[in-house]
Amino acid sequence: MKIRIKPSTGEQLFVYVDVNRTEMVENARKAVASAYEEASGKSTSIDQFSLIYQGKQLADGMRLFDYGVKHGDTFLLHLRAPIEMPASTPDNSTLEAGDSSSGSVASVSLSESPSGETVANDGAENESEEPVKCDHCDNGPTSHCNYCGCYYCGMKDDEHHTLACDECGRFYHMRCLPEPLTTVPEGDWYCEFCKTDLSNAVIGEQKLDLTNSRKSKMPSAKQKKAWGGGMACAGTTKTCTIVPKDHAGSIPGVHVGQSWKYRIHVSESGIHRPPVGGIAGSSTKPAVSIVLAGGYPEDVDKGDEFVYTGSGGYDLSGNKRQAKVQTFDQELTRQNRSLAMACAAPVNDQKGAVAKDWRASSPIRVCRSYKAAKMHPEYAPTEGVRYDGLYRIVKYWKEKGVSGFCVWRYLFRRDDPEPAPWTEEGKKHIEELGLTLYNPDTTCDGRTGLAKGSPSKSSLKRKADDDDDSAASKARRFQPGPELQELIRLDKENSRLWANMSESEYATESGYLEALAEGHLGCPICQELVQKPVTTPCGHNICNPCLCKSMDQYGVICPICRSDIASMGSIADLKLQMNQNLVTILKALIPSYGKEWMTPPKITETQYGLRSGAAVKK
Repeated sequence: MKIRIKPSTGEQLFVYVDVNRTEMVENARKAVASAYEEASGKSTSIDQFSLIYQGKQLADGMRLFDYGVKHGDTFLLHLRAPIEMPASTPDNSTLEAGDSSSGSVASVSLSESPSGETVANDGAENESEEPVKCDHCDNGPTSHCNYCGCYYCGMKDDEHHTLACDECGRFYHMRCLPEPLTTVPEGDWYCEFCKTDLSNAVIGEQKLDLTNSRKSKMPSAKQKKAWGGGMACAGTTKTCTIVPKDHAGSIPGVHVGQSWKYRIHVSESGIHRPPVGGIAGSSTKPAVSIVLAGGYPEDVDKGDEFVYTGSGGYDLSGNKRQAKVQTFDQELTRQNRSLAMACAAPVNDQKGAVAKDWRASSPIRVCRSYKAAKMHPEYAPTEGVRYDGLYRIVKYWKEKGVSGFCVWRYLFRRDDPEPAPWTEEGKKHIEELGLTLYNPDTTCDGRTGLAKGSPSKSSLKRKADDDDDSAASKARRFQPGPELQELIRLDKENSRLWANMSESEYATESGYLEALAEGHLGCPICQELVQKPVTTPCGHNICNPCLCKSMDQYGVICPICRSDIASMGSIADLKLQMNQNLVTILKALIPSYGKEWMTPPKITETQYGLRSGAAVKK
């Protein structure tokens, strides 16, 4: 990651340093010192540098991760001035130091010890030290005083066994303490009034001790199973930007029969966004995708038709995350309601409804998991999760399930132009497209990517097979069709972009679209696929509203390369500009592109007459 360093001296100098989040603070300071010396031309020492982040000074022995440092954060560089020692006089006899507050001068003489070392002598040894007088007892040797004697008994005897508190300065006999001592303690000692309980405090850079915390006493803290090591807990590394999150219908570039090893990769592809849940939807929008994993005994799968059971009915509170018995009725809320909203019929919370025209229902992407093979092995994949195409809901109803509690059931019917993957035609279609199981090089702990041991013979053989598959995929690499090639040729403003795309090899259409949407045509401001794209004179594509906002705040410069784009005109002129050739290309690649902002052309009178069959009067 890259961090920005700003000196605290006020000089207009910004230094950018590439560091790792797990880097130690002392190593980061060395990298910052080297970058600062190179940028400023000043020669400094590493001991003079201090890094301050969010009001905290970074201490050696800690990592940047301990302070929550993220990419793009700004650090304040505090440069301490070197300590200059006073120069010695030519005769090495006397040094004089002026006191600015009182104007007095202190004389210090330097003498030479028998060993040859120079020793400072300020004359203090020649002067007799005057004892400090007590204002309460006037230093009476036999008088009882709690100020200059023992705080408890007031006596001034037994000086060898008398302790002085390092905080308040009061004196205490070791025998008079609430817990008497027999030996003089080493190091600092504090009385009972100044002693502080530091058992629950974080001192310096120490970590918080949670051994006696509330969570440490919960049942989950005593479990021996290592939770959080599976792929479901790994977290997504990318997000599908080709279509919006609530897009209904097929995903451009993803064909029927495509399969993935883990659910997390299905989420990254955009086919089914939830990495764990079986229904992608909410109580306010229709569902867009589901996963069949054989979770309910009421499920019935016949391939082109299946009966799907809604979610809920299980008690998952506390540590009952793997409950197997339904304990209460399902309700038509949340994901269950989103499935009902996808049916072409009014939502009925009591009995359900039947679609008058089931093809008018909202399309839902359906994936089948290998777990569904327990009940319906003829339609489930043998490994991973497979995309089986678009289905529509015919009807939904409420009935009593196997457990005796009510469940919501939905009848799905297939409505996809591509053949089903379990048919002979579908298997041939998968082979022609070269669709294989997506299984990136990672372990079960997908967060680290570290191998858990030396490679076995089976893993080496599997790697050789993967090399053969990669060679075969290169032979079947994706090539844009002739019509798309002609549209690309007309886009002269992005000739460099399309030249780079043609030089790279993509095994599938989804890989081609992913590289285009996330790499070349991703807006640097909103981090999404460009909408109403504007191509700058320097060859960058940015959303029209985003570029107008950038020009309004930072001037007529490109947000990426900072080059002058005054030739594009003012903001008022820019609002009317759009690269129509690029819009046509994206519309050909992604049919749903621009449906939110693109206005269809008006139908002329002649076209209206031809469509309606009426004669047009001239």
